[in-house]
Amino acid sequence: MVVSRRRLAWLVGGAAAAAVGFFAAGIFVSKTAPESQTLKTLAPFSLSTSSGDTFSSDRLAGHAVLINFWATWCEPCRKEIPLLVAAQALHRGSLAVVGVAVDELDPVRRFEDEVGLNYTSLVGKTEALALMERYGNSGQLPFTLVFDRQGRLRYTKTGEIRGSDLDQWLADLL
Repeated sequence: MVVSRRRLAWLVGGAAAAAVGFFAAGIFVSKTAPESQTLKTLAPFSLSTSSGDTFSSDRLAGHAVLINFWATWCEPCRKEIPLLVAAQALHRGSLAVVGVAVDELDPVRRFEDEVGLNYTSLVGKTEALALMERYGNSGQLPFTLVFDRQGRLRYTKTGEIRGSDLDQWLADLL
């Protein structure tokens, strides 16, 4: 009978220790989910323009900003660019449209000439993909980010944007 009492004591002691451990863990361990590593503001960046200059995101301060990641070989990208050209023409003073081509320079220049691109055009494969990843996109195109005048990320869209998307976003921001 001594053995069974010892066993019982071990079980009760073990259960008590486990209960104390679970209680302490509940106190000392945060119950909230970890913060997402996806950026929520306009990140500082520098990329080459299609004309060979360097563009810094510092130039975008104080403007509502639409950044569109695209490529010449991406059909949905090509379809949405006329909407971006129109948005830039209509809101030139208050909206900065920036295209970031995940592509080679020569095809980008040819495409710009075809469509009459009227907004900032940046080119950079590796750098563009790294910037997209900072906003939670692993490389799907097209990918669009919209920031308010304070540089806060307000809208994101993976896939082709529509006129109704732009209308809603710009009505909220401008």
